[in-house]
Amino acid sequence: MNKGILRRCILGAVFAVAVTVFGLLMNKTNQDMTTEMGEATLPTLSLYYQEEEINQLYAYTQEMNAGYMRDSITPVDTNRVLPICIRAGQYTVDGISYEIRSMDTSRLIASSKVDEYNQQDGNITANLTIQNLIDRNQEYLLIISLTHQDQQIYYYTRIMEPEGCYVGDAIDFALDFHEKTFQEEGYKTLSTYIEPDASADNSTLAEVSIHSSLKQIAWGDFDGKPQGKPNISIKEINSSYNVINLDYVVTATGEDGGMEYYNVEEYFRLRYSQERMYLLDYKRTMNEIFRADGVSFVGNAIDLGIGNNNPEYKSNENGNYVCFVVEGDLWCFCAEDEKLTQVFSFRNFEGIEDRENHMEHDIKVIKVDETGSTDFVVYGYMNRGNHEGQVGICVYHYDSVVNTVEEELFIPSTHSYEVLKSELGQLMYENEAGEFFLMMDGILYQIDLASLEITKLVEGLDSDSYAVSSNNQYIAYVENGDENLSAPIQVLNFETKKSFEISGGEGKCVRPLGFIDNDFIYGEMEASRVYTDQAGNIRYPMSDIYIVETESADHQVLKDYHKDGYYVESIEVEDYTIYLNRKTFNGFYYVDAEGDTIMNREGEALSAVTIESSVSDRKETETYLAINGYTEINSKRFLTPQQILLERDTTIALAEPEPEEYYYAYAAGKLVAASDNTAQVIREADEYAGVVLGGSQQYIWKRAKKNSQSTIEVSVSDTDAGSNSVARALNAMAGVENVNISAENLLKEGQTPAQILEDNLQDVQVLDLSGCDVENVLYYVNLSTPVFAMDGGNHAVLIVGYDSSNVRIFNPDTGEVTKMSLTDARDTFTQAGNVYLAYLKE
Repeated sequence: MNKGILRRCILGAVFAVAVTVFGLLMNKTNQDMTTEMGEATLPTLSLYYQEEEINQLYAYTQEMNAGYMRDSITPVDTNRVLPICIRAGQYTVDGISYEIRSMDTSRLIASSKVDEYNQQDGNITANLTIQNLIDRNQEYLLIISLTHQDQQIYYYTRIMEPEGCYVGDAIDFALDFHEKTFQEEGYKTLSTYIEPDASADNSTLAEVSIHSSLKQIAWGDFDGKPQGKPNISIKEINSSYNVINLDYVVTATGEDGGMEYYNVEEYFRLRYSQERMYLLDYKRTMNEIFRADGVSFVGNAIDLGIGNNNPEYKSNENGNYVCFVVEGDLWCFCAEDEKLTQVFSFRNFEGIEDRENHMEHDIKVIKVDETGSTDFVVYGYMNRGNHEGQVGICVYHYDSVVNTVEEELFIPSTHSYEVLKSELGQLMYENEAGEFFLMMDGILYQIDLASLEITKLVEGLDSDSYAVSSNNQYIAYVENGDENLSAPIQVLNFETKKSFEISGGEGKCVRPLGFIDNDFIYGEMEASRVYTDQAGNIRYPMSDIYIVETESADHQVLKDYHKDGYYVESIEVEDYTIYLNRKTFNGFYYVDAEGDTIMNREGEALSAVTIESSVSDRKETETYLAINGYTEINSKRFLTPQQILLERDTTIALAEPEPEEYYYAYAAGKLVAASDNTAQVIREADEYAGVVLGGSQQYIWKRAKKNSQSTIEVSVSDTDAGSNSVARALNAMAGVENVNISAENLLKEGQTPAQILEDNLQDVQVLDLSGCDVENVLYYVNLSTPVFAMDGGNHAVLIVGYDSSNVRIFNPDTGEVTKMSLTDARDTFTQAGNVYLAYLKE
C-alpha cells in the first residue's frame, strides 16, 4: 500500500479516536457540572384534635426564632394528650422530643422525649402528653424536634387548651360548608350564612366572599373536583371567634382535554352561640397553577388562567423576552423563538405534592438581558434542593444560552417567611459588575458575588427616609433627615454606582417620596413648617412636588406641582398615576383635604408587557400577559434548565432585625403588615379582621372587644390643677396607675406627651396611635385604660368609656365626663388629626 495513503489512514483513525475520547470527556465533564434539583425529603407533621387531622407543619433544618412562628394554633383537648402523625416516607426518624415555651420564648414550661411511637407504611404516630402547667385559653409555643442521624429538624405551632371556644364545632362547620359548595343541591342550604351584596365581583372565581352570590359560592359553571381532603389549619382561637383555613388542590379538565390544577384556600371566621354557628366572614381564593402542557395563547397574550391577577414580571429592553412568576414558579418566554422555559420551580411535573406545593416563598425578577438570561431571587421557605427546610434569600442567574441556573448567593434567616418578606422591603438588585444590593433593617448592603464580601453602604434608614425605583436600580435617601432638616437627598444608581444630590432652597428642606419608572419624585417644604405632633411624630407638610429625570446628565425637572393652601403629606404611585394625600392648615393644625393626582399616560403607552383579562362561561375572569409589539405569539419548544453544581459555599450571614422595633398585623394566619408605625399596622389589621402583635409576640391590638366599658375613674391631682389641658390629661392618665407627675413642668422641659408617659409609667408599653380611627382605640379603653386624644387646637381629652353607639369623654379642664355619639367623636377627632396615645400593661 502507498505509504502516504497509509499515513493518512492512520492519522485519520487517530483523529477520530481523539475526537471520540475528547467528546466523551467533555460529556462526562458537563454531566458532572450540572444536575437536577434534589427531591423533597423532609417529613411533614400533622396534629389531631377530637380525631380530626389539623395543622400540617413543615420541617425546618435550623432552629428558628420561635416567637415569629405563629402560622397555626393547635387546640389541646381536656385530656391534655396531643396526637401527632409524621409522614416520614423513606426518612428515618431516630428520636422525637418536644418543648413548650411562653410566647416570647423566654420561659420553658415543659420539655420531654417521646419514648413510645408506632411506625407503619412510612408514617409515625405518637401522643404528646401536655403536663398540667398550662393555663386555659392561654397561648404557648410548641416546638417538636426529630432526630435523623446527626441532623435535627424542627416543627413549630402555638397551642392552647380552649374553654368556651367551640373549636370542634367550628371545624365541623367549615368542613360541611366546604363540601356543600361542590354538591349539586346541597349548596342551596348555605344561603342562610352568606350576605350577598353589590360589593362582590360575581364575574371571577379568583376571589369569592361572604358577599358573593350563592351561585358563585358554588363555583358557578366551573366543574372542578377537590384532590383529596382539605388541609385544616386553625389560625386564631378565642371566645369571640375562631379562624379556620382550608387549603387544597382542585383539578378540572380543560377545553383541550388536558388536566388543570388550582390552588384553593378557604377562610372562615366563626362565632358560636347557643342557638347556631354564625359565619362572620368567608373568603375563597383560587389561583391556577401554570403548566407547560396546558399553556394557551390568545393573539399576542399568554393565558395565565384563573387568579394570578398581579403577577411579578419583567421584560428585556426589546420586549422579545419576558419573565413572569405564577404560583411560585418562574417562567421565561421568547416571542421570536417561540420558546417557553420553566426557569425555576419546586414542583415536579407529575401531579401536585404537598411538600413541593407549599406556598411560602416568592420570586423576584431583577433583570432580563437581550438574550433572555435572567437574574432573580427566591426568598422564603425552600421546599427542596440545596437549602431544603431553610428560610432565606437565594440569588440565582439563569443563562438562556446554555440553559442552566446557577446559585450565586444564599442568606439564611431564622425568621418565618412572612416576617422575612416584611423585612426585605423589596430592594434587591444585581448589577453587571456582579454586585448584589439589599435593604434589610434600615441597612443598605452591597455584596460582591465573587468574593462574598459584605459592605454596608448606608445605615439607620427608616421607611420614611428612602424610596426605591420599581426596577430597584435607583434608591433615593436622606441620612439623619429628622435630626438635620437641611440634609440633602442622595440619589444612587446601583448599575453605575454614581449618585447625585438634591437640596432644598434657602430655608427649605426636601424629602424622598417615590419613583415613577426611573423618574424620581420628591417633596419640598418650608423648614419652619416642619412640626412635631403631640405624640412626638415629625410631620413634613410639603408645598411643592417635583419629578426629576435620573438618567440624564443634568437631571432636569420634568414636572412640578404646587397649589396654594394645600400641603402634601404622602404619595402613592400606581399604574403611572401619582396619588397625592393632602392637608390644609386651619390656623391651629393640619387637617385632611381632598386628594389630587398627577398622571403620566406616556409611560403607560410605552410598556412592553401589560396585564389584561377576559371572561368566559366556564372559567369566568382569566388573566393574560400581553406581549406588546406582537400580533400573534405561540410556543413550539419547552425547556427546563439544569442546575450548575455548587463548587463553593455561597452562604453568608447578615444581622437580623431586633424584634422589639416592629409591630406585626396577622390575619387568617398571614402577615399583612409590619412596621414600626403602630397606627399603620392597626389599620391594616382592622381592614382584614386581624390582630396586631409586638416583637415579643404580645398582643398589641385585637378587633374583638367588650360591647361596652363602664366609665374609668380619672381625676387631675393638685400638681397640675392650674395647667393646660394637655398637662392635666397626662396627669389624670398617670393617676390611673397611681403615679403623680407634674406634666406641665415636663412639657416645659421639651418632653412630648409620649415621652412623659414612657418615662413615668412603670411596666407599661406606651403606644402612639395617631392616625387610627376612634373605633380602633376603644380596644384600649376596653382594657380599662384611658386613651389620650386631641379634640381641637391644643386641647386634649381622655376617652374613658363607651357603649354600642357612644363614647365617654373626660374634659380635664372641668373634670366632667360627657357622652358623645360615635359619629360625632369620629368627626371631632378626625378634624383634630386623629392624635391618640394609649398604653398596655405588661
